[in-house]
Amino acid sequence: MSDPRLGLLLALADDELVMGHRLSEWTGWVPYVEEDLAMSSIAQDEMGHARALYEIASTIDGRDVDALALGREQPDYLHAVICERPNRDYAYTAARHYLYDTADAVRVETLLDSTFKELAELLRVLRLEERYHLEHARVWFERLATGPVEARQRFSEAMSQAFPEAMALFEPLPGEEALLSDGTLPRSGEDMLAGWLETLGADLESVGLDAVLESGAEPTVGEMVPTSSGATELTEDPGRALEVPGLERRDGRWVHAGEFSGAGGRHGRHSDDFAPLWEEMTGLYRAHQGAMW
Repeated sequence: MSDPRLGLLLALADDELVMGHRLSEWTGWVPYVEEDLAMSSIAQDEMGHARALYEIASTIDGRDVDALALGREQPDYLHAVICERPNRDYAYTAARHYLYDTADAVRVETLLDSTFKELAELLRVLRLEERYHLEHARVWFERLATGPVEARQRFSEAMSQAFPEAMALFEPLPGEEALLSDGTLPRSGEDMLAGWLETLGADLESVGLDAVLESGAEPTVGEMVPTSSGATELTEDPGRALEVPGLERRDGRWVHAGEFSGAGGRHGRHSDDFAPLWEEMTGLYRAHQGAMW
């Protein structure tokens, strides 16, 4: 990938596309009708945002939007692993929704100052819808974190499961040094992670769920397991697995300790959950390439 801006665009777009696809699976299954409409709308928004980002990417890559969204092989997708995880129950979906959208808010605010004019202008347009997504995520955060005992317990467990993989949303991008040097990326992934942890720590402490951060090394799921340092790794190839930074409380706030190492979703390394999702998401396009509807 000769132009590192393409990696940035694909990481942003793939996150939105895959997350939108996962959220769309709730249509018709959400606990009540109003929430069904809200979740379906958010899923549609995320896929629309992905399309807009692919349009910019196509001017660099040369392929059209559909080919970028649906015509790539699995290792060519650069989304974070948390986006591809199955929805499980609504506690996990709500926890991931909150973690993803609070992280995305940090990322969007950062990129508004990007020297990549087309990207910054697009994000100014998308920011309004992303704010609605964040408000929706915060409503569920408050409802479950301060709700009945069972709801609070299940939400806390879901947050602990999702949190380590959410940190990987800030995994360094391919060519990140070049992106930083010309101002395309105003802050490094680790710098944005620090900002996100500050917000996250304040939110969790306000509802007495800071144990989620204290147990940053709690076992997660699937292929991700904790290391002795509190990080996580992909078990199928530990030699190249992604490790996320540990956490520590310093001067009254949560900060990350150490740095990312290895390679994860930003470098095309995904969990076993992605293969069936990719088959479903891209099946029609692959079977009828070039078809017009």
